Amino acid sequence: MISLVSIYAGGILTLMIAVFHTRFYKMFNWGDAFGKINARDSRVLYTIHLALLLLFFAIGALSLVYAGELSRSVGLSFGLNVLLSAFWAWRMIWQFTYFKSAKGKKKPAISIVLIVAFFLLAICYLIPPVLSAL
Repeated sequence: MISLVSIYAGGILTLMIAVFHTRFYKMFNWGDAFGKINARDSRVLYTIHLALLLLFFAIGALSLVYAGELSRSVGLSFGLNVLLSAFWAWRMIWQFTYFKSAKGKKKPAISIVLIVAFFLLAICYLIPPVLSAL
């Protein structure tokens, strides 16, 4: 039961991250920012972002649709859970190290929210493989 709830939570959180990503273009004023770099680089960055956005929507949806299989964490679902947990753990670490606050300044609230979300996602996808290994 704990594994099933953790996969549902992971799916919902992943979909929330995907929805958050849909706002990046306006939030970060990418229209202006992309206008300052060459067209090829702009297209590459936008394509990478769009691919990641679609991947997050797919992973979130698959987590909800196949929560039962993922919660059992056997075979491919074991590997997928470990992969997703590792990805979100890496993303949490990246948030700490790459998006550092200026010296003497507090971390912005959004950075703290993201760190917590990435930590929760890593745990959500780690619970099923750990429990299945016991």
